[in-house]
Formats: sequence, C-alpha cells, structure tokens
Amino acid sequence: MTPLTGRLRRQPIGERTPRGRSPYGSPVTISSSPSGASGDVTLDSYDAAAHVYLEQSMPPGPAVMAYLDAVAGLVGDGTVLELGSGPGWDASYLESRGPRVLRTDGAPAFVQMLQAAGHQTRLLDVRMDDFGGPYDAVLADAVLLHVTREQFVDVLQRARQAVASGGVLAITLKEGDGEACTEAKLGRPRHFTYWREPAVRAALMDTGWQVLSLEHVAGRVEPWLFVIARTGQVPSKIPRRPV
Repeated sequence: MTPLTGRLRRQPIGERTPRGRSPYGSPVTISSSPSGASGDVTLDSYDAAAHVYLEQSMPPGPAVMAYLDAVAGLVGDGTVLELGSGPGWDASYLESRGPRVLRTDGAPAFVQMLQAAGHQTRLLDVRMDDFGGPYDAVLADAVLLHVTREQFVDVLQRARQAVASGGVLAITLKEGDGEACTEAKLGRPRHFTYWREPAVRAALMDTGWQVLSLEHVAGRVEPWLFVIARTGQVPSKIPRRPV
C-alpha cells in the first residue's frame, strides 16, 4: 500500500488498562481485546472502503519512487513478494524498474480489484498466513504499521524465512510513539502503531536482518521511516529485552 495520510486521533486501542512497555521501544497501552482484534477492524475497513481508498490514493511520489528504485537496484530482475498491495501502485512502478512482483493483500476487495485489472494476486493476511518463497525480496510499504509490535516481530521472522540468502526486506512505517486509531481518509477505523529508529533497528537485528538504509522521510502529515535490510546472521534464539 502506498503511504497513508490524514489527521490521526491518538487514543488507546480497546479497553484501557495499566500502561506497559514493548520490548521494542515505545510505551504501549495494553488492550483487553484479542490480539488480532485491531487488525481485523482495519482489514474490514479496507475491504469495505477499497474504492474510497483508491480514489483517495495516487501513484508513488518522488520519495517513494526513489525508495523503490533502491529496492530494484538490489533485486535486479528477481522476484519480490509484496505484502499489502492495495490498489497496486507500488507494484506497477517496481515492475517498470525490472523486478517481478507477486501481489498480495489481506482485503478481498483489493485482491479482486487487482485481479480484475489482470494481475495475479493472492489473498494473504500478514499476521498469520504463510509467505511461501524463496523470494529475492519482501516489500511492505505502509502495511506493517497496522500490526502490533509483537506481530511486527513475527512478520520479520517469517519474511526472513521467505527470502533466499542475501534476500532484501523493504518496509515503511510511521515515525512516532505509541498507537492510534483514525477514521480519516476512509471514514472507517484503522489501527496504527508508531515506531522510532532504535526500536526498528533492534527488531530487525533480533530477527536476522542487517539494515542497509534507514531514512527519515517527511510526509504530508506525519514523518515516516523508510527501511531497507538484507539477510544477516540468524540468531539461534530471539533475545528477550528488558521490560
């Protein structure tokens, strides 16, 4: 999915309980709802309002194009698994630069939209589905900001298992602290998790990735982190960080 914009209303997700701290940085509000509940709501919102999102989105701007160019430069004519393809803007641009892109999305409406446009597309929920592979790269542009911190680490591990030796991971995240819920842009609720550079670097290192670049990018509303990593040494056990 291309970067999302809109004014966010910061608030706890679910029933408010005592605050805790993720092993990967920012303080978080612990929710009493099931771990997948916020993600389910977000997917339901995208599925119900896919055409609204299409109307509100646009092809990649200069910053995203430069980022995708960097990914293409590492992958060449290899195969990229894209998580959360959305309307498919990023995939189309990336394919114009050489790589072959396998499109996926967790919202059936986006899958159907891409299939209707002639693109083979797989329904894939990043929180639980097998990624397959091996691929030369995994791309998740403005996708993993919708999962919890714990789910984020799990996705990084599964992406690591899905790429070949020397494989690439490209992810973009909203920069900031805590979590938020917004109905901006779609008129339906979406969950966001914010990240800071040290926490992103720690999560990547712990899951066997070596950061090649991490850029702080100014968005139209909020700042972003544009990250590119490559497979490194896989730890025998994911270390526990102090709570």
